[in-house]
Amino acid sequence: MLKSKKQLKKISKLKPGDLIDVIAPGSATEPETLKKSVGALESMGFRVRVSKDILKPDLFLSNSDQYRFHDLKRALLAKDSQAIWCLRGGYGSMRLLPALNKLKKPNHKKLLIGLSDISSLHLFLNQKWNWPTLHGPLVDRLGLGLLSIENQAEVRKVLYGEIAEVVFDRLTPLTAAARKVKKLEGSVIGGNLMVITSSLGTPNQVRGDGKILFFEEMSERGYRIDRCLQQMKQAGVFRKVKAVVLGDFIKCEEPNGIDLSWQTLIQFFEELHIPLFKGIETGHAPIQRPLFLNTPSKISKSVIDQSQFQMVVYSPYEILKPRK
Repeated sequence: MLKSKKQLKKISKLKPGDLIDVIAPGSATEPETLKKSVGALESMGFRVRVSKDILKPDLFLSNSDQYRFHDLKRALLAKDSQAIWCLRGGYGSMRLLPALNKLKKPNHKKLLIGLSDISSLHLFLNQKWNWPTLHGPLVDRLGLGLLSIENQAEVRKVLYGEIAEVVFDRLTPLTAAARKVKKLEGSVIGGNLMVITSSLGTPNQVRGDGKILFFEEMSERGYRIDRCLQQMKQAGVFRKVKAVVLGDFIKCEEPNGIDLSWQTLIQFFEELHIPLFKGIETGHAPIQRPLFLNTPSKISKSVIDQSQFQMVVYSPYEILKPRK
């Protein structure tokens, strides 16, 4: 059963003037992009805090592991900030997990925002601390002006708690098990396919039991996608999942130009008799709609087109009692 509105009260919605910590747990970006990114958040009504040496590149990382973990820890434990927004993805977040596993969970909760490489942090916060998080655009995408006005407006409304649920109303069933679904409920976890696969065999391994798993990916050929799926299957990740929903899988063509990614995904989950849907408009494509992770959600037949489905993902905010 879905939780009541009272049970959904996990964290407070954001409001104008709230402080957001911007961190770079993975790769670096250009200083000018950082400047523009901070400006973009300020134009949305937030105050922004950025550590002094956030961009001091170390090989393919934004800074050393020690610095990046210290900055992440500071942001997580800070009582004066209301959210943490990741500057960009790339690579590096998983390197922080051993230290993060030793960190004591704070009494407060706040929202982490990001995607791609940030999936490592989403998974940790969802599974270890039971925090809700937001799979959404990275700050540099806002700074570079790569998000449409409509997309940015929805993200802002979600953050400010102006809408209590995000509806994905054009889900296409891809397996026989999906087409038989009338309604199913569960929280969504997941993120980038390769990053989630990297959790296997670690203390932060993805746990699919009773969950709706979400995956997105880019620039990975069919056999590489299949390798990830096979590894997760052999690790037991799909044994008790309720469904799998797919975001964008882009630039996954073979050398000859044929895209085998969707065929690979359909064939794999068809054999496991798992409901598989596509149509979650988020990932590495131009549209990056906000998707709450680790909050109640439900999948049901579309009221508009009975051959299609919709997924409703509920906000974790205190809808009735905003923070004073």
